[in-house]
Amino acid sequence: MNGIDRLLAIEEIKQLKARYFRCMDTKEFEGLHTVFADESTFDFREALRDPIAGTPPPFEEHPPVSGRQAIVTYITGALQNAISVHHGHTPEIELTSETTARGIWPMEDVVKNGTFSFRGWGHYRETYVRTEAGWRIATSQLTRLRVDIYSH
Repeated sequence: MNGIDRLLAIEEIKQLKARYFRCMDTKEFEGLHTVFADESTFDFREALRDPIAGTPPPFEEHPPVSGRQAIVTYITGALQNAISVHHGHTPEIELTSETTARGIWPMEDVVKNGTFSFRGWGHYRETYVRTEAGWRIATSQLTRLRVDIYSH
């Protein structure tokens, strides 16, 4: 892959992740089908875990979600009645072949759902695959550095 092709691939992955954040926050959940690969995995076991205090009640850790439709269904259920803002910043993206890549995205999010809200900071650690339809997320793991949880 020459330099221009590498830059184009990295930009396409950045656009992919931007679409992920936008689709969640604007409730365009059908658009998430264009983000994940068919056989993708989303591991959010640490999404609400504070590194010091652990996972607060009444939340519990869940196993990773596998498959594009299952991931879209999970995200839809979790956010359809919430107000959310997700930001990804300064990604580190490495192309591992012409059709695969990996990345780390520092992130911040705020989610309010009824009387419960949280603000979190952490990282998405992901792998990507280039399909006939373009780059897609193959695996995504969300880890936290800090989570502030609020009751209203």
